[in-house]
Amino acid sequence: MGWWWVSLLLVLAPWLPGHPVIQPVEPGLWQWVVLVPWLPGVHPCLLCFGPPMQWTRLCHDITRTSLKGPQQQHCLEALAEASVPLAPVTVGSSQREALREIIMDALHFLEKQKEIKPFEVSLQEAINIIWVKLSQLEEAPACIPPCGYQPAARIFQCATCRLVDCQFPLDCPVQDVWVHEDEAITLHCDVPFAVPPDLPITWMFAKDIRTQDLALFEELQESLGEPPSLTLQDPTLGTIACRLGAPSETLARKYFYLNVSGGSVEAEQGLQAQFRAVLRWPHSRTPLQPTVSLELGLALGFMGLVLLLV
Repeated sequence: MGWWWVSLLLVLAPWLPGHPVIQPVEPGLWQWVVLVPWLPGVHPCLLCFGPPMQWTRLCHDITRTSLKGPQQQHCLEALAEASVPLAPVTVGSSQREALREIIMDALHFLEKQKEIKPFEVSLQEAINIIWVKLSQLEEAPACIPPCGYQPAARIFQCATCRLVDCQFPLDCPVQDVWVHEDEAITLHCDVPFAVPPDLPITWMFAKDIRTQDLALFEELQESLGEPPSLTLQDPTLGTIACRLGAPSETLARKYFYLNVSGGSVEAEQGLQAQFRAVLRWPHSRTPLQPTVSLELGLALGFMGLVLLLV
């Protein structure tokens, strides 16, 4: 009866009467991998939310032929062609159930129309209904680089039947912070994407080195929720790190390398004040011309020589 029946039975086994573990659960991805080669061209999006037997049974009911007949093959090919535009469809992870309902409603629509309209006509109507409903779904927020786990931006890919996260590392790039040793500084552990309220925030420090190696950090303090900031008095050379979330559920880690200089803040402020005073020199008080200054110097020197000789 052909090798393709082996693949089909592997997938349909959980729904067969008398199966030891009959549970109407959603099929696993391995089942789709086994079956897809034997449903010629049918896009995985149609197989994400229901058992493949629904599609084969639909074509069987429409064509009233055997599963290996040419009309059955034509029906599956029509499904495949109609589902091609669904390949790039993605929805937010929170809209996954809504997408499932849209696909299953289209299936039920086809089943109801099989005795009323030609299959090709009702199929096109079902696809049009899918697109109308998809346009009404809320879009997921875009991934914001360069780092962090962003749950709100997780999407469901119709092409792969999988949830996909932003492809960013948890560790953010190290930021250079320039500060004086007697200066107070405030660091902020904020990120440009939405995070849950009351998120635990842990601050850590690695002295004298620039690093992202967590094994080299010592914990400074842990806080909950707002404000996600840390104020340091008399900072020390090294790397400050903050972790958003618990160790097992981290959303992001930020790093600040403190470049600490030994000069006094007050001394630098005094120097800056003198520099600004020079810049504010009145235009009416122009300095002496170089030639006048030279003549005056020669005259004073000659007078001093005369006094010495007398």
